[in-house]
Amino acid sequence: MLGKWQAYKKYIIGVVAIVAAIVIFFFTQNQEEVVPSTPVVAKEEATKNDAKEQEVVSTKMLIVDVKGAVNKPGVYELAPDSRVKDAIIKAGGLSVEADVKLLNMAQKVTDEMVVYAGKAGEEGMVPVVTNGSETASVDHAKVNINTADVATLQTIPGIGATKAQAIIDYREKEGLFTTNADLSKVSGIGAKTVERLSEHITVE
Repeated sequence: MLGKWQAYKKYIIGVVAIVAAIVIFFFTQNQEEVVPSTPVVAKEEATKNDAKEQEVVSTKMLIVDVKGAVNKPGVYELAPDSRVKDAIIKAGGLSVEADVKLLNMAQKVTDEMVVYAGKAGEEGMVPVVTNGSETASVDHAKVNINTADVATLQTIPGIGATKAQAIIDYREKEGLFTTNADLSKVSGIGAKTVERLSEHITVE
């Protein structure tokens, strides 16, 4: 019996060593595969959620209340990065009583902002109110009726979408205006209107 043990001992030890090595190998592989998988998946999910939240914030529409001397006062929805000019256009443009100098058309619009279009003759500078706090407006440059597009022309007091398009059509057919008075040649715009608008327009 002892003789047989001596004869097969080295084989038995070899087999045991191989089996032990196999067991250790598979145990180590399972540990490497299972342990890191959970945190990696969690990190990827967190990253995706953050990206979705940032996308929602960046595409959020702005709600603005437009009041005063505009053709259609009311609450309007504007795209991010909109300006006061965009809010005025949404509200149908300035009415004939409006004084464009009382507004900063280039000011950025913020959510819950109140844009007030002042009337000609109102004392002092009419503020644009943002989220309950007043921000003083600044004088707005005259609109060049030779270069302004339809949207910009609508920022002139009393010039709506129809008259703005008529000005563009006249320029394309008859050429550029040489004086402010030439604006009276546009259909729907009389000499008295041009006189009233003289401080808001230019041909230079």
